[in-house]
Amino acid sequence: MIHNKYFGILKHYLGNYKKETYGRELLKTSRSSQKNIALTLQDLQKKGVLQSRSSGTLKYYHLNLANPQIKDFLLITELLQKIEFAARHPKIAHIFKQDTRIVGIFGSYAKGTEKKDSDIDLFIVGNKRTIDYDKEGAAFDLNISIKYFSEKQFQQLIVKNPLTNEIFENHVLIFGGERFIDIVWKNKYGLD
Repeated sequence: MIHNKYFGILKHYLGNYKKETYGRELLKTSRSSQKNIALTLQDLQKKGVLQSRSSGTLKYYHLNLANPQIKDFLLITELLQKIEFAARHPKIAHIFKQDTRIVGIFGSYAKGTEKKDSDIDLFIVGNKRTIDYDKEGAAFDLNISIKYFSEKQFQQLIVKNPLTNEIFENHVLIFGGERFIDIVWKNKYGLD
C-alpha cells in the first residue's frame, strides 16, 4: 500500500513523468515539514521509486522510469487523487458510475481553483453517448463541459497539443487510469 506521505510526493509527478524536483520546492504545496519531506524522498529513493542527482547544494529527485512497478505507483497515486477529489466534491462524485472509457476532470476543478460559477471540464477518450455526463450533471445543477477524443486522436495530440498538454499537466482521472498512463507513457515519452 502507498502511504499518504508517499502520495504527497508522487502526486507532483502525475503531470510530468520526467519532472525533477527538490525537497524545498515540495514545501510550497505540502503540509509536511521540510525534514519529513526529506526523509520521505530518501525512503522513496531506497525503495527504487525515485532517483536523484545532485547539482551544487541541491538534490533533485525524479521518477525511476526503469522501475518495472513505477506504472503501478502512478496508478495508485491517480486513484488516491480521485478519492481525495471525491471527498472534496461529493456532489460531483455522484454523477460518475462505471465507464469503460478514459474519463477525467481538468481545468479549474483539477487545479483546485474553481469558483461557484465554474463549469466542470471533462475529457473523455472514447465514444460520445446520447446521455452523457453533461446531461447527468444537469440533474445535480452542475454545468459540465466535455471534450471528446478518439483513442487514436488522443495518442497523437498528447505529444504537442496545448489542450491535451493542459489535460495531462492538471487532471483527476475518474476512469481508465491504467490505459491513460499507458498512452502517455508510450506516446508522450516514447517509453515501452
